Parts: sequence; C-alpha cells; structure tokens
Amino acid sequence: MKTYFTRPLFLTLFLISATLSSCHPTHFTVGKGDQQHQVVKSRNKFLVLGLVHVGTAPDPTILSNHATDYKITVKLTFADVLLNAITLGVYSPITVEVTY
Repeated sequence: MKTYFTRPLFLTLFLISATLSSCHPTHFTVGKGDQQHQVVKSRNKFLVLGLVHVGTAPDPTILSNHATDYKITVKLTFADVLLNAITLGVYSPITVEVTY
C-alpha cells in the first residue's frame, strides 16, 4: 500500500524548517544592560545565504555612543527576510539592535 502524501509532507516540513530556523533573536548584555532605553539599529550585510560577509560589522561601542552598559540584539526582521527572498538569497542582511 503506497502513501502519496509522504513526499509532499516531507518536502513541506523541510521547507518550513529551513526557512524558519534562524528567526530566534540572540541577546548579549554588556555591563548592566540598557540604562537609558535608547535604541540604535544597524544591518550586518551578507551575500550567498549568509556565507560571505560584506563590509565591516556594526561596532556596538560606536552604536551605543561609547556607553559602558548596553544590550545587543541580533535578529531577523520581516524586512531582512523580504530582502533575502526578493534577491533569492544573494543578499542576506541581519539586523543588529543596540539598546543603551
């Protein structure tokens, strides 16, 4: 007895897991964390599905205005995913958010 739903179901689950695997944000706390609740956003730029880094990474010390206490959040936003999808993975940005 053959099951005709096994291959499409497997393919669907694989595509969902592959596209949603990196949506979890990563937080780093420096010192006591954010004190003034000011947020500065920047983009870290990658090519070829994130394999090749372009330019320099945003410096959290400069983004936090040389504060000693801040929080760094690295996450994929909707705009990042949209740019990645439009360019078919050629350009893959990721958002870096510094709260100080």
